[in-house]
Amino acid sequence: MREMKDSGVEWIGEIPKDWEIVPTKRFFRNIKRVVGSDVDNYERLALTMNGVIKRSKEDSEGLQPEKFEGYQILRKNELVFKLIDLENVKTSRVGLSSYTGLVSPAYIVLTNELEDNRYYYYWFKFLYYNEVFNHLGGNGVRSALNAKDLSIIPIVSIPAYMQNCIANYLDEKCTKIEGIIALQQKSIEKLKAYKMSLINETISNTTGTKCHLGYIGSMKNGLNFSSTLEGAKIKFLGVGDFQDNFILDKLDMFSDIIIVDEISEEYMLKDGDIIFVRSNGSKELVGRAVMVKNINYPLTYSGFCIRFRNTRMDIIDSNYLLYFFRSFDFRKQLEKNSQGSNINNVNQELLSQIDFTFPNIELQRKVVCVLDAKCKKIDNIICNKAKLIDKLVDYKKSLIYEVVTGKREVK
Repeated sequence: MREMKDSGVEWIGEIPKDWEIVPTKRFFRNIKRVVGSDVDNYERLALTMNGVIKRSKEDSEGLQPEKFEGYQILRKNELVFKLIDLENVKTSRVGLSSYTGLVSPAYIVLTNELEDNRYYYYWFKFLYYNEVFNHLGGNGVRSALNAKDLSIIPIVSIPAYMQNCIANYLDEKCTKIEGIIALQQKSIEKLKAYKMSLINETISNTTGTKCHLGYIGSMKNGLNFSSTLEGAKIKFLGVGDFQDNFILDKLDMFSDIIIVDEISEEYMLKDGDIIFVRSNGSKELVGRAVMVKNINYPLTYSGFCIRFRNTRMDIIDSNYLLYFFRSFDFRKQLEKNSQGSNINNVNQELLSQIDFTFPNIELQRKVVCVLDAKCKKIDNIICNKAKLIDKLVDYKKSLIYEVVTGKREVK
């Protein structure tokens, strides 16, 4: 067993006795090559959660510059960092480029004369996974690190052959882990698709009375809030709470906001209310619905949402209605009424005109019981697969940490 020593850096811990802690600037230098008039000779690159990828200059996703002349050149085998907005822990931070191309001027590019920077990519990946960048960036909504900050971050000095050995080991192990994760994710997507087809087939095959949604419920847009440091704390349902959720029934599912002004009762949610995403940059989220249950505390909702409240509970079961809102028929009507498939927002008038066919309420309740039971089984399988993915991700993170810091010896 190799002899270890204290690195002197809390987030690194112990390292092998013959390893040396040095600042990043010992082996890397920041370089910014503004492309200027040579812009047409380079492809556009972007740093994503999946690493550095090629992206079309015409791609409108995310922030789009008017011109690319101010972009900088990133070369193959160089490290690239996005160290802005560090309060956001769910965004990409570090990449090792397999290409030469253009990247945002907001990125930090590190270069050196090494032929292979995979080891140091894994080193900085360990920092990313452990949110070291986020803590070093200090507090504040727009906290960031600059090239000078990055240059003094501790790294280790080890021989090139050892770097390659560790990188090869991690490449092999991480590829296997990511392969298993990809299979589980693919399986989850298939299960979700099956669940949606089950809901759609069941709801679409029912016959009965047809009416517009506006006949059976009332709607209300939410409020846009500005959170303050002092005031009353209240639970808040925002667009971020939708995702794959169907029913929100637990207190910890909602965020807290602090407000000064009292909120009118008409903007407070009640048990059984259904909330739609009214407007969002993600077209898939627009029109998505969730129901709130077990609400025995003050709960309001975002201005990007619309609240639907069932006013005809004598003939409409709200749970049956929620399943209808997850059906292909509902989505198809949304797209038709909004003049196309590119739905950027929906409004009360559009929702009011949606046709809804429903059987008698006893049959609605039977359908809900059947769908609840079948969907619960599917959700349990999905949940178990998601837990396995979480465990694999945690294992990958700990593996990278142990190997790059020398706590696990690789030969």
